Amino acid sequence: MDRIALADHASQYAQQINTIRGEAIDELPLRTFEPVAEVRGLADTWWRGPDSLIAIYTGGAECFGAPRLRVARVYGGLDEWGRNGG
Repeated sequence: MDRIALADHASQYAQQINTIRGEAIDELPLRTFEPVAEVRGLADTWWRGPDSLIAIYTGGAECFGAPRLRVARVYGGLDEWGRNGG
């Protein structure tokens, strides 16, 4: 599954989607999540937790040297099908 397909899948099954920007991303509890290696890109990473997926996009921030442009989307309220796609 590529990252665009995963984003589409997660958005269809999530009960809640939150967008977080800039330094607030550093507060996400990623140590309780596992990386989704299958969709790891140069400028984005995905993390899988017990009932959610987190996508962190850093491309614009890196390109423009502006950390405030980092964006994370938290797809919450997912069951196993929503987290894993099967």
